[in-house]
Formats: sequence, structure tokens, C-alpha cells
Amino acid sequence: MEKEKILMIIREYGDSHDFTGSVDETRIEQIENMLEVTLPEDYKWFVRNFGHGGIAGIEILGVAKSEIPTCVRYTQKYREYGLPHSFVVIENCNEWIYCLDTSKMNNGECPVIDWDRLGNVGIQQYKNFYKFLLDELTEAANNLDDD
Repeated sequence: MEKEKILMIIREYGDSHDFTGSVDETRIEQIENMLEVTLPEDYKWFVRNFGHGGIAGIEILGVAKSEIPTCVRYTQKYREYGLPHSFVVIENCNEWIYCLDTSKMNNGECPVIDWDRLGNVGIQQYKNFYKFLLDELTEAANNLDDD
């Protein structure tokens, strides 16, 4: 259900430059190997189909055109500030970051939490990546409609 809504919003509000484009399984495996985690299936779907990007200022990290995937680069950076090893950064909001908490994997899904380097506290915000992405894209689309 969420996946269909996500695709509908992207079709309606996105354009060809909003995402870097699909990637093959070797790039997804590269992320998992570099970060020493197993990624949830819903996030793999996003990376496989869109790579990296978003609409209306939303930027979901994944695989861009650079050699090192953006989610790896940000995760490694924040690990220097105490980010737990099982967290994978998927969005940088400057004051905090959104992460996949891969330590809580259940049936191929894991929660998305926020984390800030001041309090180093992660609070579960979303049950899975699809719910997170749908909420982010819906808010971005609503902001576009308000303009």
C-alpha cells in the first residue's frame, strides 16, 4: 500500500532530475559490506529503483553518482560522533539525522529513528522505511501544493 502511494507521489511531483536513477545489486551489497550491516528490503527497493534523491527539498541518501554511496559517507562521518554501528543514515536534516536501526530487523524491516549528536538519543519514529518515506514525500508534496 505504501509503495503504491510513494510511486504515485513521485510520478505526480517528481521530475527526471530528482533522483540519480536505478542501481544494481552490487551497489547495494557494497553499502552492506562497507557498513557491515544488512539493509531492510524496503530501503533496498528505494535504492534499487531510485538510487538517491527526493522531491521538494527531501533528499534520501542512497547511491548517487560518486564512488562511495552517500548513505555510507554520512554514516561513516556520524560514527565518528558516536552514531551506533547498527544505524545507517538515510536523511541529513542538519540538526538531526534519520537512520535505519538495523539492530531491530524483523521480517526484513527495521525502524527509522532520529538521532542527534548532542544527545546521541535515537527515538523510533517510523515502523519501517516505507512509512518514513511516505510521510516525508507527503509532507513535501503538501508544501508544494501550498505554494
